Amino acid sequence: MSAQVQARWGGAAAAVAVAGLAVYFALVGWDAAQRWATVLGLFVGLAGLWVAVAGLRRGRREAAAGQGVVGSSVGGGVAQVDGTCGNVRIRHTGGVAAPPPTPVPGAPAHPGDGQTVSGSAVGGPVDQVRGTGGDVDIEQGP
Repeated sequence: MSAQVQARWGGAAAAVAVAGLAVYFALVGWDAAQRWATVLGLFVGLAGLWVAVAGLRRGRREAAAGQGVVGSSVGGGVAQVDGTCGNVRIRHTGGVAAPPPTPVPGAPAHPGDGQTVSGSAVGGPVDQVRGTGGDVDIEQGP
């Protein structure tokens, strides 16, 4: 179900609930209505808190979906490609791959929702492509 359809159904359900509560409260009297409104407000507040916490947890999971080379020793190159809408061609020609260098000491950074090469030693080129709206073509070497 699309977000637009969910929003329409949610709005319709909310309108029906408000109308139903107004009729019920008018029938039982305003003193009883005030007590019921307090209890319902408590549950609506708890539901809102639950939705907020669930949204934060979901955001953290999605943010942890980045690309990263962390604490590694790479003899060749590193290519990271994300979110392209077209052709991607990365060509590195010539030469034999260098022996893996020693990783750089230090606290490596977590990729988060981006692309990173940290705490690593790379013997070749590092190509990072993200969020392009067209073709990408990277060529190096003879």
